[in-house]
Amino acid sequence: MHAEMLESAATALVWQALCTDEGEPFAAFVRGHLNPFTLAGDAEDAIVKAFDEIGLADDAREIIDAAGGAVISQFWLRPADGDGFGGVEFYLIANPDQRRAFPVTGVRFM
Repeated sequence: MHAEMLESAATALVWQALCTDEGEPFAAFVRGHLNPFTLAGDAEDAIVKAFDEIGLADDAREIIDAAGGAVISQFWLRPADGDGFGGVEFYLIANPDQRRAFPVTGVRFM
């Protein structure tokens, strides 16, 4: 899954919102494997704020509400091969042993 990355600062953490190439919310994360329970309190507002930067706050809030809340977990991402599109980098869900993979903590919508 390709995703577009944009950043939003929230509570000393930088949340990055990813959307699919179809323009739908895909994931939001902070870099590094953090304890998901320490993020849980303010995470939903920070996630929605990150998606607000790309005009998808309402969509993200709807997905979170339908799921009964944001499920924060640890996972890995890596930049997609190539130069991106129009100066925007694309990211893929990764395994830890893949080249250029980096750890993140956040929520995946798909």
